[in-house]
Amino acid sequence: MVERRGQPKVSEFVEISISYKVIQYCNRYNESPFIAWKRLIKHRAFRDLMKEHFKREVADFRVNQLMSDYDSSKNFYYKHIKKWIKNRTLGIGSLLNKDLLKKYPKILKYTQK
Repeated sequence: MVERRGQPKVSEFVEISISYKVIQYCNRYNESPFIAWKRLIKHRAFRDLMKEHFKREVADFRVNQLMSDYDSSKNFYYKHIKKWIKNRTLGIGSLLNKDLLKKYPKILKYTQK
């Protein structure tokens, strides 16, 4: 099998898990999605979740970089997490749309920007 170059496709499990936890942290701790993302990085199960996202050869390196380097975590947030949160809360085809907005109404002010 030939390795494909470039950025790997994100599994739906990883996308939903991360976006849901960030939204949950936003409302629980009354903080912005970026601060909630930084809080999620410190979670003990974060390493295993992100190893599923990255390619096998570089998974350990990328996860360590994401957890230790501020710029790489900020870059990952702006390229991925922000889009996932917006899709989960305001997306037209999102199944979680109405449930998430009812359960977490504070997230609405961050997704309208």
